[in-house]
Amino acid sequence: MTDIEQLYKDCYQRMLTVARQMLKNDDEASDTVSDVFARLADGSLMLPAERPESYLTVTVRHLCLDRIRLMTIHERMERRLSLTDDDPTSEEKERERVAEMIDYAKRTFPKQTWRVFQLRFDEGLLYREIAERLGISEVSVYKHLAEALRQLKEKFNPTRR
Repeated sequence: MTDIEQLYKDCYQRMLTVARQMLKNDDEASDTVSDVFARLADGSLMLPAERPESYLTVTVRHLCLDRIRLMTIHERMERRLSLTDDDPTSEEKERERVAEMIDYAKRTFPKQTWRVFQLRFDEGLLYREIAERLGISEVSVYKHLAEALRQLKEKFNPTRR
């Protein structure tokens, strides 16, 4: 048995659990973990001599963060608002709800708040990157996002305050 096979046996479940928790999607989680082992096999990922199991778990976490960063605002909101029901009509209702929320945001947020919101959730930029791009402070970015989320919660979850 090769070292990679042994690592697979020892680490796969833990890595898959991390990926599932982060991505909220079994197929994407499995693909992400498989990608780590593929990189090991082709030599594009080198393991440290000490604590390779921890390194693999951290690598999966970073790949998950990369996938999340590349999602569109629609995908992120669908995941966050995910209904546990597998009924196709529930998925459609969920998509409609997300579309309604985005439409509401576009119509009602001040231009600067909408731009900050879009850069954060559509492009996945960090607060610092948004601040640099728009020529505002990171505190302003935080305030715009906090206000945007408050408005969305107030409008779409009026009982939760």
